[in-house]
Amino acid sequence: MTAALTVRDLSIGYAVSKNVVVPVVSGVDFSLQRGSILGLAGESGCGKSTASLAAIGYRSPTARVISGQSVLGDEDLLCLSREQLRSLWGMKVAYVAQNATTALNPALRIGEQIAQPLRRHLGLSGDALRERQAELLESVRIAHPVAALRRYPHQFSGGQQQRIAIAIAISCRPDVLVLDEPTTGLDVTTQARITRLLRELVETQGMAGLYVSHDLALLSKVTDSLAVMYAGEIVERGATRDVLTHPEHPYTRALMASVPSLRERRAVATIPGRPPPEVVLDQCSFAVRCPMVADICREQHPVLAEVGADHVARCLRVRDERPSTSSLRLLGAPTKGDVLLSLRGVSATYAGSRSPVIADIDLDVAAGETVGIVGESGSGKSTLLRCIAGLHVPAGGTIDFRGTALQGRADRRPRETRRQIQLVFQNPETSLNPRHTVAQIVGRPLRLFRPDIGRRQVEAAVAKLLDEVQLPSAFLHRYPSELSGGQKQRISLARAFAAEPSLLLCDEVTSALDVSVQATILRLIDDLAREHGTAVIFVSHDLAVVRTITQRALVMKDGQVVESGLTETLFTEPEHDYTRELIGAIPDIAG
Repeated sequence: MTAALTVRDLSIGYAVSKNVVVPVVSGVDFSLQRGSILGLAGESGCGKSTASLAAIGYRSPTARVISGQSVLGDEDLLCLSREQLRSLWGMKVAYVAQNATTALNPALRIGEQIAQPLRRHLGLSGDALRERQAELLESVRIAHPVAALRRYPHQFSGGQQQRIAIAIAISCRPDVLVLDEPTTGLDVTTQARITRLLRELVETQGMAGLYVSHDLALLSKVTDSLAVMYAGEIVERGATRDVLTHPEHPYTRALMASVPSLRERRAVATIPGRPPPEVVLDQCSFAVRCPMVADICREQHPVLAEVGADHVARCLRVRDERPSTSSLRLLGAPTKGDVLLSLRGVSATYAGSRSPVIADIDLDVAAGETVGIVGESGSGKSTLLRCIAGLHVPAGGTIDFRGTALQGRADRRPRETRRQIQLVFQNPETSLNPRHTVAQIVGRPLRLFRPDIGRRQVEAAVAKLLDEVQLPSAFLHRYPSELSGGQKQRISLARAFAAEPSLLLCDEVTSALDVSVQATILRLIDDLAREHGTAVIFVSHDLAVVRTITQRALVMKDGQVVESGLTETLFTEPEHDYTRELIGAIPDIAG
């Protein structure tokens, strides 16, 4: 089969000064076949987005092409001018960004945004244009497409916005469709609908797809072949099923071990250390983190070698015995503490809404216990946490903490109660003050709630907290903008535990993290909760994560609890149709 796009020996660097270019992608080769999807996996910073964007001719102002070709038809996209590329982008090559909220223009109606590529590339106007606009929205299953054309992006849900972004991308029937984490942060049922749609569009319209993601379970369902990247290089490539069922590179196996399982409750492994910030060519780039490292790994740079039919791996020890991970402990150990938090008949509304966001919620949480709350976006999970934290005043019901009724607003609660209930938000980008250093961010709850720590002792206490979340004291004087997403979430956890809480509320704290970073955060929460005796309410749309870390769970739909019980029972014997639907929507590597 003729490839729609062929990438050969692609190497990209970033200019850090006039004469210095730091290589971040090296020697990448892949081809995209019509009617199929290639997955590109790896941790943040491995170069997968840089490689995928460079492959379609897009580079940031500081990016430099060191070597390589990216051939589309008879054109090498790396040799074209920006104007030449603009004639191809949208027409022959299309791109779907991770966050449709920022990719769509908030000031333009959806109809106008769909019309732009149709006018520019196909010259459509009048009835032909309107017919194609409605046809595109219908193809991505937007209800009432003609009426939807007149609405603005903010009038659609996150999942609908992503489908609209896909409609714009496929509007001119491109040969190549590049998808950069298009479902990250979406709930599992919305994610399942969008990935099914993408698979269908690629197959029926004969497009060639490149799907960039850190989610191996998702890639197992949507891709035909898979390339795993590390430190700017492809370290393993083959048919998706072969790579995921018989991973040969230690990094691929480490990623697999860090993925929570839907089929069974098992321990998740973390990968020690961090990926190198640039390409490593004088030794194996994974050597400093690899459990199989030998002297030869530090002396030679491995090349991609065949390990099976159309299956290659970049490792000098692929045939050697693999270390066991059986010593890993399970997260979320059972507890028998007294009731710490008790909710009875709690409901909540938002201004301008006639129907309740949550209704008649009952919940007991014991001291030291970890409880999960799952459900789709809009089910009321986060609102429930905000009511417990005192950030949203309930419309009805009671919330008791240690046997005492809580005021609805946090600022009306005693300082000691505010200390004992801490909330970690989903997005540390917006919950950490960008103008404060790490020392100021983590030190603030120490100053507010810990009179036992003197002013001169605060920095030492912050350094100790950083050590607990596995960050060096050198981070004390860094700002949030200088940290990765996983590091920011660790800072959020350090800030929460600085107050020595009795109850920690976690709102989707791992939803947008790499699987390896997610595993680290889950283990940190479990370790800190055990050490401090803290109860945890863990909100997530991912049942596999909830199964990994919680003992009990509630399933919410449309503001109500539709099922609750022991987490294992919910998985093995779900009673409600909605619980079964959620479980069925979660991608699983072995499923």
